[in-house]
Amino acid sequence: MKTKPTLLEMLRKQPEMYLRDLPETIRIPALDGNRPDEVVRRLEDATIDDVAFAIQGLESETRVIHRRLSGLRDLYEMARKRGALGMTTVADAFASISTQEAGK
Repeated sequence: MKTKPTLLEMLRKQPEMYLRDLPETIRIPALDGNRPDEVVRRLEDATIDDVAFAIQGLESETRVIHRRLSGLRDLYEMARKRGALGMTTVADAFASISTQEAGK
């Protein structure tokens, strides 16, 4: 006997490209003064506001990841410009960095 597909399964089959990657649950971050703890809720039980708050939380996490990525890219490019090779450690690549250069 075939079971009826869940709402989430049906949403994932929609033509919109990213719906197939919808999570089972969403994390709704804590809100200062309104909700002291984060909430994890099944997507099907989430309100549209819950989805909006989950989006805001993910966007915040994404910004942090992008800053780290940019920092690592900058570090890599600086090391290469200093003549570092693939097996050079970061400490060795920047061993001669001056205090004045670090404060730029």
